Amino acid sequence: MRTTSFYGWKLLAAFWVILFINLAFPAYGSSVINAYMVNDLALDRRTLGLMVSIYMLMTGLPAPLVAMFLNRYGVRATLILGSTILMLGAVGMATFVDTGGEAVAVFGFIVGFGVMTGGALAAQTGTAFWFVRRRALAISIILSAGGIGGFVAARTMNGLISSFDGNWRAGWWLIAGMALLAALVAALFVREKPEDSGQLPDGRSADEAPGASGGSAHVHITDEEWTFAEVLRSPTLWLLLFCSIGMSGGFTQVMAHAVVHLQDIGNSADAAAGSFSVLVASTLLGKLMLGVFGDRIDPRYLWAIAVGFFGIGMLILLDATTTFRLHVFAVCIGIGFGGGLVCMMTVLSNYFGSKVYASVIGTTLAVQTTAGALGSFIAGDLYERLGSYTSAFVGIAVLCFAGTLLLFVLRPPMRPQQQVAGRIPVRARS
Repeated sequence: MRTTSFYGWKLLAAFWVILFINLAFPAYGSSVINAYMVNDLALDRRTLGLMVSIYMLMTGLPAPLVAMFLNRYGVRATLILGSTILMLGAVGMATFVDTGGEAVAVFGFIVGFGVMTGGALAAQTGTAFWFVRRRALAISIILSAGGIGGFVAARTMNGLISSFDGNWRAGWWLIAGMALLAALVAALFVREKPEDSGQLPDGRSADEAPGASGGSAHVHITDEEWTFAEVLRSPTLWLLLFCSIGMSGGFTQVMAHAVVHLQDIGNSADAAAGSFSVLVASTLLGKLMLGVFGDRIDPRYLWAIAVGFFGIGMLILLDATTTFRLHVFAVCIGIGFGGGLVCMMTVLSNYFGSKVYASVIGTTLAVQTTAGALGSFIAGDLYERLGSYTSAFVGIAVLCFAGTLLLFVLRPPMRPQQQVAGRIPVRARS
């Protein structure tokens, strides 16, 4: 008989608040803040682009190092450290940044590293410890904080800065205060593993079977304790990473080039910008898809569908000259990216286990960030050479469709010793 309620759901609420602050506000709120800052400090667009590029790289490339810290010191310490770094970066932006070089150093490197350390990697790792059969639902819940925060952050920042007569530094003071709040939430409410609290994953009781708290016989969840070296030698990991390349490179292309492309083909600035509101909202639909079906259907198949949606969206973007096409493009990209991201995180956790999850996701984020940075650069370079984005957008669509096909036919991985024995030990077979 259970004497205490399952703490995992309270933990999810804490993770959601932390990601709402540490992920959404620096990512979406800074877009508004930086627009004011560029005018105030008379920065050129090249400097603005460099700031954002460095920020994007810092939210992914240091992931293996953050994973090492996470494995050694735990989820709570990592989130507190990241929140503190973000707070210091925000204070720096609010106080002494007066040149483009200072903005690149503080926003790009310090704020970016704070978001990486205090963001999704640690929260997802903690979630993987506390949830097994409800893992897809749990991950979709915490990652919804980014999409919902995207709505709130931009509007909040614009209203705040306007009320301070265009003083963009007020926005960074708000982020600094919120980052302090995130650190306090992590310190007070984050717990490492259910075993530390005398509980079991998913709120099971000791006499329940591991799979008794939900899930489906069609969802592959390993019982094996993979080592990180074994994961790196598994062809399945690298095939899964290939399946994510189109989405990663394509999303940065959309963020960097879609608005100017849409205006090039005849859309108004308001219509082009409005499509992005639809896109952000649609990321929540993609995450909802995983939350509803991801514990009953192997998330690999849902990931395949999401990647296919993304590829379709890239093709529609080429000629999105009507309101209907603008909305369809935005919905396809939003569902594709939102759903694909959470499905990928869930698949990697299900296939390789929670013990190496931080290291696996750290490697994944490093690869994805590099692909994203290259995708944006390549699209711009091809435009300058060829006079259009057609080859770049079509290339991404082809990568997405190839990823869709591969995800449908790919088999779950086996550890080397199980390959000899010819079996896949799992709680549920796919």
